[in-house]
Amino acid sequence: MIKSYLRDREENHSKFLDELVNRDGTITPQWEKLAQYYERVGPQKLETSHEEVSRQLRENGVTYNIYGDPDGMNRPWNLDPVPMVFGSEDWSVIERGLEQRAELLNYILKDIYGGRKLIKEGLIPFELIYNHKGFLRQMDKVHFEGEQQLIQYSADLARGPNGKMWVLHDRTDAPSGAGYTFENRAAMTRVFPDVLRENEVRKITSYYQTLKNSMVHLSSRSRDNPRIVLLSPGPTNETYFEHAYISSFMGFTLAIGEDLTVSDGHVWLKTIKGLEKVDVIIRRVDDVYCDPLEFMNESHLGVVGLMEAVRQKNVLVINPLGVRILENPGLMAFLPKICRHVFNEELILNSVATWWCGHEREKQYVIDHFDDLIIRSIYRNGVNKSVYGGNLSSEEKSQLIAKINSNPYLYVGQERVDFSTTPAWVDNKFVARNAVFRSYIVADVENNKYAVMPGGLSRSSPEQGVFMVSNQTGGISKDTWVLGKGNEVINRDQPAIMKPQAQLSSILPSRTGEHLFWLGRYMERSAYTVRLMRMTLLTYNEADEDIHVTEDPVLSTLLKSLSHLTGTLPGFTDKKVLKNPEKELMSLTLDVSRLGTLAHSIQSFISNGFAVRDRLSLDTWRILDSVSEELNQMRISDATLTDVYHGLDQMVIKMMAFYGLNIDNMTRESTWHLLNIGRFIESATNTCLVLKSMLCKSFDAETNKSLLEDTLRCNESLVTYRYRYRSNLELSAVLTLLLVNESNPRSLIYQVLKIDEHLQNMSAQEFGQSRELGTERKKLLAAITQIRLCEVDMLCMLDVKTHKHYLLEAFLDDIIKVLGETSIIVNENYFNHTNNRYSMIQSVSLPEI
Repeated sequence: MIKSYLRDREENHSKFLDELVNRDGTITPQWEKLAQYYERVGPQKLETSHEEVSRQLRENGVTYNIYGDPDGMNRPWNLDPVPMVFGSEDWSVIERGLEQRAELLNYILKDIYGGRKLIKEGLIPFELIYNHKGFLRQMDKVHFEGEQQLIQYSADLARGPNGKMWVLHDRTDAPSGAGYTFENRAAMTRVFPDVLRENEVRKITSYYQTLKNSMVHLSSRSRDNPRIVLLSPGPTNETYFEHAYISSFMGFTLAIGEDLTVSDGHVWLKTIKGLEKVDVIIRRVDDVYCDPLEFMNESHLGVVGLMEAVRQKNVLVINPLGVRILENPGLMAFLPKICRHVFNEELILNSVATWWCGHEREKQYVIDHFDDLIIRSIYRNGVNKSVYGGNLSSEEKSQLIAKINSNPYLYVGQERVDFSTTPAWVDNKFVARNAVFRSYIVADVENNKYAVMPGGLSRSSPEQGVFMVSNQTGGISKDTWVLGKGNEVINRDQPAIMKPQAQLSSILPSRTGEHLFWLGRYMERSAYTVRLMRMTLLTYNEADEDIHVTEDPVLSTLLKSLSHLTGTLPGFTDKKVLKNPEKELMSLTLDVSRLGTLAHSIQSFISNGFAVRDRLSLDTWRILDSVSEELNQMRISDATLTDVYHGLDQMVIKMMAFYGLNIDNMTRESTWHLLNIGRFIESATNTCLVLKSMLCKSFDAETNKSLLEDTLRCNESLVTYRYRYRSNLELSAVLTLLLVNESNPRSLIYQVLKIDEHLQNMSAQEFGQSRELGTERKKLLAAITQIRLCEVDMLCMLDVKTHKHYLLEAFLDDIIKVLGETSIIVNENYFNHTNNRYSMIQSVSLPEI
């Protein structure tokens, strides 16, 4: 394979420097062992390993969303099984260069929002700073304690034709990718453990530990056991997987803007208990979106008043707001001179050649060499995209040059670097692809220095000769290997964190609690619908073709019950629909856009699971992923009712597997209680709905017997009934088992008792045992008493005129009403913070005037 790779490069007269091949055609030292390994295992083995790597990432739920792509949401992460490799000597230069660059940018950041000496001394043009949208005047003279203001930093690097690494971009605002880097390494370690050991690949875990230690160290300056929150744009963000992953991995609370509020100059987290003070926010939201009151007022991602809390130093935001000024590509042209001025040393890692158009000579150079340069706006966003001048039409070129002449200080021209290629595994063979490496640097606050991850996230271009490599444009990720043991000294007697932290309680955001509540409800709703749907399809397939559906009371009752359970009325209560049920059955099963259908319920179940993925175990997430795959398989264009029936068999197993895993994995805290409160409210409601639609009307003896059996089967109680009663099916016995038998987990009384038990336990954990009986528990107590005192024989009374068990119907309606009211009260008590019923903010008495 390697020989073929070398031969292809020679035949194509490749002009690019290659990571694997020296200029004389020999293999570079860092690639020698890997090249021998690939030659030894062959293409078939490597492709098998590639499939295993993809499977690992897919099962772990590693996704990357691509805006505007129909297949973009929860798109699987793509990892090349061939890594990017750096030798130890090469890396030592890169590492020192990154440390130096981080220190330099940190100095510039403090100066820009401090004394601005660099501007006064002419080292940075003032137009370059004051005209940049990343310069937030509200942050002037605002800084937190300590020399290091820049905490997290990333740089995109590529190897130029001269063999040296060049910095293409500086990422300081909310640098992403560290979570994907960890997952890449985890997958590669599982598939290629011997190869990593043989090549002495350095571990990357030290970066994450330093990050966590620095967060704890910074936050401990304000108070013991601080609250640290990771602020995410939310589940629709392209890298939401990473936000959930990092927060779970680090033990930080994942939050979105609506989870936070500002009051009395402090930031508060809305938890199910009330409001909890926040000390540190690690933001993954761009700075201008963080406070709509002071920055971008149309933003729905931030927190109103956050800037004021920062200004009063009541919350620490990392990276600080306003740090995006350092991403200004125009700064690259001035960094070498600043470095010499500040540190009295040369810049180790040079930036790609940059000409800022704010100077007349540089502007003219850009215009004269327009076709050979990449033109960038000094402020990067979704509108101001980089363009290669040579790809523009004459009209487009004229328009852009006119813009440059009009506002020259807003543009830069950068050299188009023919950066190096590296081996990539594409279509079962080695090919050369241009690659970009993203590094990760974090402030080691305790030791006042910067620590560089010995690795990072590399990306190779999807096609040959493509230079603008990004995940959004289809770039393929690569694990990055730094060879050699390194010189870091690990003191195994030193605790990972500086001092032990007391356990924090009530750290469940109310929005997360609401998603858990509805996750439980949609899980039970989906499972119940699947069971009734399977039973209905089985009866439909076995029905006598000579008897029409409307003349078959068992089948018509099942179909109508399906409409009542899903809430898709009129549905089968309409005789026209009942006469030709197949279309409606397919819609009830597979139409995601229709409220109440099985597909809609399953999709809502998955969406709520995705929103709280930081609270779910890896195995639980795998079950969610398999449920999603099963739904997609059922929704193929030529699916039949038979296909749907077989798919439902697998679906109900996976639903129960999800619940079973959570029994084993979830701690008995608020997450567990809210999930089960939702589950049992839904289960009890569905039990009432099915009993009402299946048993409240009486037919002939044979039909009643069939409906009783179907009702038991739908509630997973048929076997229990047979062992307990050993007699013919009777309405009173069925109602006794499904309504008042407290040992039957599918009975109504059991489910209502469970709701009360979980509410009681959660109330005790969150508010203490002394809290009085809440309104929701009072309602449940009334329902429990009503169920326990009910006379089953009375419920079986039949109105001879209407052929209905009218007392049973009224009884079930009462319980359904109570369950609905309980759900509303739970929402008001734990998820709604329009009032401060349980707020930790104390009211202040105003002085009399």
